[in-house]
Amino acid sequence: MNEALAPNPSIRAVVFDLDDTLYDCLGQCVGPAHREAARAMAESGARASVEEILEARLALAGVAPDLDGAVAAAFRSVNPLKVAEAGRRAFFDRDPGPIVPFPFTLDVVTRVRAVARTALLSTGHPPTQRRKLAALGLEASFDDVLLDDVFGRSAKEATLEAWAARCGIVPAAVLVVGDRPDNELAAAIRLGMQALRIRGGEFASRPTPLGVAEADDIRAVLT
Repeated sequence: MNEALAPNPSIRAVVFDLDDTLYDCLGQCVGPAHREAARAMAESGARASVEEILEARLALAGVAPDLDGAVAAAFRSVNPLKVAEAGRRAFFDRDPGPIVPFPFTLDVVTRVRAVARTALLSTGHPPTQRRKLAALGLEASFDDVLLDDVFGRSAKEATLEAWAARCGIVPAAVLVVGDRPDNELAAAIRLGMQALRIRGGEFASRPTPLGVAEADDIRAVLT
């Protein structure tokens, strides 16, 4: 039996990112999604083969602010905006298939939820993100699920701020756990929340913000 988790009085809520934090998104989803996006871009008019588009996507991923726009511009087409949107839709609006969480994920989230409010925060296409939660067996594991629609360009900072206000929790009492220094962790820092960086996945090479704790996986939350 697991030992009871002693509550930290300075933390009243823990917000978990989803992709590459609670499961291996890079290993299970990113590759197939890029291939589906490359195929969609080729079918929408990009003057290149699926393999050429895929190679460009992989080379520019994590580098270009607008990956789909950059890839579409790299290959001449009658309508590059259409090509970019086709790639973006195919990448985010998809069936994730059979995916599994890290073996410790459910135990960690359950133990944290016993002593603090838990929330899931994720950016993507909401129906796809909810399918991921269901496939991972995590759909009932959180008090709140906060999904930013990538097609609506909503901001995690605004989402976090509004959620904390609704819950009546001051920012300093919130711990945000995620893998992206320039996304959920940056939002947490700007709002005055605590942050824990999980180094792994697609953005593992990016530096951890100064003063932010870092760990290999979410089990560090328990300590």
